[in-house]
Amino acid sequence: MYLVELRPGREELYRSSDELALAIRSGDVDERSRVYHRATAKWISITLHPQYKAIVAAAREEPATRPARRWTILGGSGAQSSEPGHGDASASAAQQLYRWRRPLALGVAALLLLSGLQLAFSGPRPPWAKHQRIAAAPPTPRKRTELIQHTNTSDESELVSLASTRTAWSGGDMADSFPLDHSRIESGSVPLPHAPRLRTKLLSDALAGAAQHGDANTLDALFGRYAAAHDSAESRLQAGMRVARLTGLFTAARLSPTGGVTDTRMSLAGAANFIRVFRQQQRQIEQAYQDSVTLLAKQNQWTPKQIRKWYARPQRKESPTLELISGSLMGNIDSLLGVLDAQAGAYKIRGSAIAFEDPTAGQAYGALRRRIKEQEDAAIAAGGGTSSGPTGLLLQAIGRTTLPRET
Repeated sequence: MYLVELRPGREELYRSSDELALAIRSGDVDERSRVYHRATAKWISITLHPQYKAIVAAAREEPATRPARRWTILGGSGAQSSEPGHGDASASAAQQLYRWRRPLALGVAALLLLSGLQLAFSGPRPPWAKHQRIAAAPPTPRKRTELIQHTNTSDESELVSLASTRTAWSGGDMADSFPLDHSRIESGSVPLPHAPRLRTKLLSDALAGAAQHGDANTLDALFGRYAAAHDSAESRLQAGMRVARLTGLFTAARLSPTGGVTDTRMSLAGAANFIRVFRQQQRQIEQAYQDSVTLLAKQNQWTPKQIRKWYARPQRKESPTLELISGSLMGNIDSLLGVLDAQAGAYKIRGSAIAFEDPTAGQAYGALRRRIKEQEDAAIAAGGGTSSGPTGLLLQAIGRTTLPRET
């Protein structure tokens, strides 16, 4: 396993050397990246890694790329020769061979354009194209009689009722579709369509939604964005802990000297990095929203009651007690795994017991095991078991597994 820092603040865990090689070839890992060195417990440049050196050396020894191809307007291509004499000859031959293609392409394009224009003008015209546009102005009482007489005498004019559900495009159809009663029109007794009723319930919902989205500087809107920011940071932390794969942290397979301890230490280092980034994000969120509250309170002249409501909000940041306990717990777990890694091949695990060939190593392991157990109990007593932060996720990774007792 390889823990690589691609960029400052962004780490990636590669399970095998093949995954690391693929990331190097794809460019995700470059000379600016760093890899975690387990032996020295330090970050070193990726350029010192032997696999990175081999891939870079192989890339430099690859043959030169193929000569560039030159494409013509109609798809012809010609390779540029590296020799000056052959290049000039091939270019001259290609110019003589394809010199008729450009005018041919322009001629075909002009022909297609003229054909499209001819089809557009030769098609049937819409019915309203032969009538003049009439301004939509209400007629005066004096001109109402003239409009009715013009409707009766003219075959080409049309009178369309906006309240009707039928349409007619010819003058002959208009007389059948819209029979007119001139006496009712002159007397003004023509019934008009009723306006649709306005549903006040939908209007109130729309106004409430507009108020909710329009005024983003209220205290309630600020609370909503504050909670969303913390939820996003917690979801990224949970995803990172799933990537680290710390489930069953104290099982025998994770403590075995045949590679289990090494993989567990790498997973623990990855989880520690995710927790460190999460706590940085929490501090940035708290600082940013505190500055926003100060600014908005001054601009909008918030009352002291509103300001007290902000300071009385439920704290989303992990308490200092849990933060201290979880940090000490992870450090002691890493120290215990370091003892097992140093004694690789010199201890055996049988069920719930572990035996060391070196008595000193057994004593160091026992002291760390008891300290880890005390810190687990302290974290549970401080509410870490129900916390959604790093302490709760760490206790979930431990679960019901326990460290084997030394014999």
